[in-house]
Amino acid sequence: GQVQKTNATLRRWLGIDVEGTQDPVQFVDILSRAGRIYFETHLRPLLLVKGEFSEIAIDLERKDGTRVGVFINGCATLADDRMVSAHFSIFQNTQRQSFERELVAKRRESDAFKSLVRSSPYAIVAADENLVIQEWNNAAERLFGHTSAEVIGQRLDALLIPAEDIEKVPVERSRVHSGETVRNETLRRHKDGTLVQVEKSIAPILDDAQKFSGFVAIYSDISARKSSEAQLQTLMQEVNHRSKNMLSVVQVIARQTARLYEGADFISMFNNRLASLTSNQDLLINGHGDHVDLETIARAQFAHLIDAKDPRVTIEGPTIHLDEAVSQAMGMAIFELVTNAAKYGALSHSDGKVALTWTITDETPPNFDMSWVEADGPAVTKPTRKGFGFQVTGPILEGITSGKTNRDYAEKGFRWSLRAPYRKPSEQVDRSDSETDVCLD
Repeated sequence: GQVQKTNATLRRWLGIDVEGTQDPVQFVDILSRAGRIYFETHLRPLLLVKGEFSEIAIDLERKDGTRVGVFINGCATLADDRMVSAHFSIFQNTQRQSFERELVAKRRESDAFKSLVRSSPYAIVAADENLVIQEWNNAAERLFGHTSAEVIGQRLDALLIPAEDIEKVPVERSRVHSGETVRNETLRRHKDGTLVQVEKSIAPILDDAQKFSGFVAIYSDISARKSSEAQLQTLMQEVNHRSKNMLSVVQVIARQTARLYEGADFISMFNNRLASLTSNQDLLINGHGDHVDLETIARAQFAHLIDAKDPRVTIEGPTIHLDEAVSQAMGMAIFELVTNAAKYGALSHSDGKVALTWTITDETPPNFDMSWVEADGPAVTKPTRKGFGFQVTGPILEGITSGKTNRDYAEKGFRWSLRAPYRKPSEQVDRSDSETDVCLD
């Protein structure tokens, strides 16, 4: 957040040479207190999510405490979902205020006023004291869909204002009539009947005798900003939901691990199981939170205890994409199988072998089949109790995948299998003939 470069205009507004100070200046340091809070809670997330924002009203604060009202545009350079740098262009909103005052001061008949209205990027509508539309610029046509010829002479309230807001018209009209400029965010009706989210500013027009003769309404489309805010809110809710789910999973792991381990053994096993869980989360984040490749998950789980490229280990099968819930359950199940094999099974012997394979059957409907086969390890005996490993390689995995697991404690090597239904994702990705793009239910 350190300021690297400013131009002379900004240095003049702030009254300091930002680059010439010995102590680094953070960008938030030049904002007012309210501006800092708004930047951290709204604008920085917008830069991370959208990469940009535009025309946001905010206050700069000088060292003496005085403020400069500005509008700010921001554009971020992102890499690996992180913000590397950001550039901001800032302009004083006194220009817009001056523009509004000029609209009020000039007569509608003024050629200068008409030129200003026509060229403005904002939708500008002028109406008389009876709300009858007198002026309608090109930006208003683009925003609301009506041509000037269609609206001149019509009542503004009947044309643009939704029925649920009609009762507000007399109140706002009274405020404008008294000389007040009314600003707020609201909805206005498009020609096709849809509602447009706008920011409006309504200022009075005075005649030569300085009496109220109508008003000018300036509208700007804020649909994109509202959409960004809604998207940000959705993302925050998703983060909250996932965090709660993750804490619940951690609590289950802690309880189940504590049933069989104590002291240093508990810490070691608990940490390993958490590493298994977090590796799945890392894969999901790197995959943008959508789906994770099964082979990638499998190799990550082996990596906690043994090199997945060890010649004793075989991992193969078609490309399978798992969603968040299934990838979590599958990753933890594979971790438990690897742990058991490394401590008691085939991987505890130098000659032991393990094969983790999966396939898609030709049945209708087809199934996903996965098998774990150990060989050339120590003699296998069936355990006398069922711990957390049994739960995650059995009931938990079965519940999430709608599948069925099976165990065979054969003397020559432990065998485990899973059969579950699968579905193809709604949107297929072009892949080679050797790959199958599957999203496991």
